[in-house]
Amino acid sequence: MSDQKYFDLTNPESGLEKLKIIPQSSPYNTVYNCDLIDDNGVVYKGFLLAKTPKGEAFTVCDVDFQKSSSDKKYQPRLIFRKAKSYFTDKETKENVRISFNSGQDGYREFWKMINFLFGFKDLVDFGGFSESYQVVSDKGFYEYANNKENFGSFSKALEHVKNIGLESGVFISAALTLKMLEENKVKLDGFIKDKTGEKPIQNWLDEDAHKHRGERCLIFGLEFVSHYREGGSSGKKYDILTRIGIDSEERVLIELKGADADVFAVESKETINEESKEYRLSYELSRAIPQILEYKRNLEAKSEGDPELERVGESNKIRIVKCVIVIGSLKSEDKRWMRNFEELKKSFNSVLEIWTYTDLQNKLDATISNLKLKCSEQPKDEGNL
Repeated sequence: MSDQKYFDLTNPESGLEKLKIIPQSSPYNTVYNCDLIDDNGVVYKGFLLAKTPKGEAFTVCDVDFQKSSSDKKYQPRLIFRKAKSYFTDKETKENVRISFNSGQDGYREFWKMINFLFGFKDLVDFGGFSESYQVVSDKGFYEYANNKENFGSFSKALEHVKNIGLESGVFISAALTLKMLEENKVKLDGFIKDKTGEKPIQNWLDEDAHKHRGERCLIFGLEFVSHYREGGSSGKKYDILTRIGIDSEERVLIELKGADADVFAVESKETINEESKEYRLSYELSRAIPQILEYKRNLEAKSEGDPELERVGESNKIRIVKCVIVIGSLKSEDKRWMRNFEELKKSFNSVLEIWTYTDLQNKLDATISNLKLKCSEQPKDEGNL
């Protein structure tokens, strides 16, 4: 049997309040380590966090302290191990994953240990843990993310979320996306209200050296990922080429016109008896239709390895399944305009679609509403991040 002693946190009567952390006694002025010691003078190597029902295997944490030369505090060095009942390492040919997911795993004991160590923060260096980190509920995180003073970079936050393999990670991602979409919707509402032109909208997508492009292009639909702006096709520039799935070879081509443009050019004509209105495609739309179809034809004709495709991150031959022209806004108060718009959309095949900025607004409203519902639900785990 080993003479190593581990403080047994699995025993509800272990008396953790009797345990202390004190610098080791030394005849010199420099003491480089500390002891875990109880009121009876018993020194412990670490903590026993969990044991199997039959007691043949333990989960332990070896605790060591090393003094910092800068602030003279002791830095905790923790080693978690799966051990045999006499505290030697269990033999294994593979890496061992030590989880603290349930009572049997020792998650309560783990947090008891952390709370105990933190009680000696004046002696032990925790690196500003209490000032930098906090445990919050999922709803609390949503409220935090919606505070402009707290919210940082959406892209950086999502990058960290990718490393969370829990349902809470999905929740965090939804909360961050919701925050970003709500901000984009304010901008989109402004475009419609102010009848913003094509160029300012494109400049907004590419603002700050394209840093926000991926986030802002999400206004076109959450299914779109990996957005490319202003790629080239036979010497001409298209607006947006995007995937409809991460692993899919299918692409969508989007051509942006201004919110100040109109789908139709409406001309009033006076006859002897009455004034009539004649509807025809606006100059902007009639120009955009052959333009985007030509982009489609040229892009699909390019072979794998084509330099123009590689410049926008495409390594293989692509297939464009949809071409979308975004232009103007709905005139819902004008029944004839709306009827003509519906008939126009029906006249196109499934490849070509006309969206107004009001359509984008409605799509975004629906997406935000769905995400709000998702963020109001607690994940199936214990509700904490």
